[in-house]
Amino acid sequence: MEDTHDNFMIHKPMVEFKNVSYQYEGEASPVLKGLSFSICQGERVALIGGSGSGKSTVCQLLNGYLPRSGGGKRSGELRVRGLDPAVASIADIAAVCGLVFQDPDAQLVQGIVEDEVAFGPENLCLAPELLEQRVSDALSAVSLVGKRFDEVSRLSGGQKQRTAISSILALAPEVLVFDDAAASLDPPAQRRLVQLCSALHEQGRTLITASGRFDDHALQASRVIVLDGGAVRFAGTPQELLREHAAELAALGLLPPPTREAAGREARAQGQPPLLAARGLTFTYPAGRKALQEVNGTLSAGQWTLLTGENGSGKTTLSRLMMGLLPVPKRSLYFQDRDIAELKVHQLSREMGYVFQQPEHQFVASTVWEECICGIRGALSLKPEDVIPEAHAEAAMDLLRVTGLIGKKNASPYLLSGGEKKLLSIIAQLVVPKQLYILDEPTAGLDYALIEVLIHLCRQKLNEGAAILMITHDTELLAAHADQIWHLADGRLDVQK
Repeated sequence: MEDTHDNFMIHKPMVEFKNVSYQYEGEASPVLKGLSFSICQGERVALIGGSGSGKSTVCQLLNGYLPRSGGGKRSGELRVRGLDPAVASIADIAAVCGLVFQDPDAQLVQGIVEDEVAFGPENLCLAPELLEQRVSDALSAVSLVGKRFDEVSRLSGGQKQRTAISSILALAPEVLVFDDAAASLDPPAQRRLVQLCSALHEQGRTLITASGRFDDHALQASRVIVLDGGAVRFAGTPQELLREHAAELAALGLLPPPTREAAGREARAQGQPPLLAARGLTFTYPAGRKALQEVNGTLSAGQWTLLTGENGSGKTTLSRLMMGLLPVPKRSLYFQDRDIAELKVHQLSREMGYVFQQPEHQFVASTVWEECICGIRGALSLKPEDVIPEAHAEAAMDLLRVTGLIGKKNASPYLLSGGEKKLLSIIAQLVVPKQLYILDEPTAGLDYALIEVLIHLCRQKLNEGAAILMITHDTELLAAHADQIWHLADGRLDVQK
């Protein structure tokens, strides 16, 4: 059967937006502005746009999370297989539309992987035999059979994302929506997700993927819809858009900038003692899982190091040991020749900044401004009512300007887009001078324009003499800027210069 958009159009739309606008509570203007488009049954559509363009809002409107749980006000008409997600019963909309969130922790509710995947089908009262088959098939589809009885809290970020995907697959909805679901996955898992989406599409499912980049999902889509400022900028096949709108896509940060040599770096001091050193570091979790084995490596002032490896290889474990967030084995990890095992977290935090994989995990303030200056207050021992010294306040303002967050200074951090949340969590650490900054997956979910902003900020800190350890799956985008690459596989570290 010929698989074309024209053939799809003979059917009634599976998804239909008619002049839809949406405004979050407390926001001065809507994030979606008269959005109109339709998606037909069996179509595979990629929804792409820069940070803040409205992608996640569209995804959350589709399954009724907005405005049902997230608040805000929607106008216009929205239907998913004839249902209005805002008022349809939870069971009805769950059978029709499944959403994988950008942040897996936002939808994981059970303690064990198997229980998480079974939770949805159990609530649909499926027969035990069918339930077992759904769970087994869903875990197999994302290569998590071996983690079936593991605790969700002990999974890596990528493994949590695969668990979230599996939990939606087990519901077998007609429409599958992936909100930047590949952002936390390692490259092999990203490729498997693309293959999985292709298989689901061949089964007749309607697929919608959202991303801040013109990625492999967009290349495989039958149609690409580009959002900008809460409205459709243009739409067409991936081939049409790349042929006719490449310059505009690059300007929106959806295509990578031209390859160029890394610039803007000053000469680094040679022969200095290591800032941080791992010497035969081995770490085993209390349950008996060995996460790291005989890790050896050094970080020096002014040095940019990338830490790479597949999901579950030990990257986050290593970074948390450096910060003292896990019990450090004695005589295996040193900061400025001091055994980290003998240092308190508050001592290390004076010299190291740590950016979590999920920014919401470290937000503590009610506004973007207060979040940005929270570290300054702590470093200067200021009370909430104390005035921030002018030089520090101006430094914070500069970071908000560079990242484009100045206009959202008084907004809640939780109402920012995914990319904006990432940037806020990063600058909240960079605003306080430290000797080492550890960034856990800072580029995940960022469009190419925001990655360029992040590179600029990192260069500034390197030129000031700080060291940067960046955990990432975007090695190809960042390798030219790094001084060394640490690669973890099965808990063992390979240092590549």
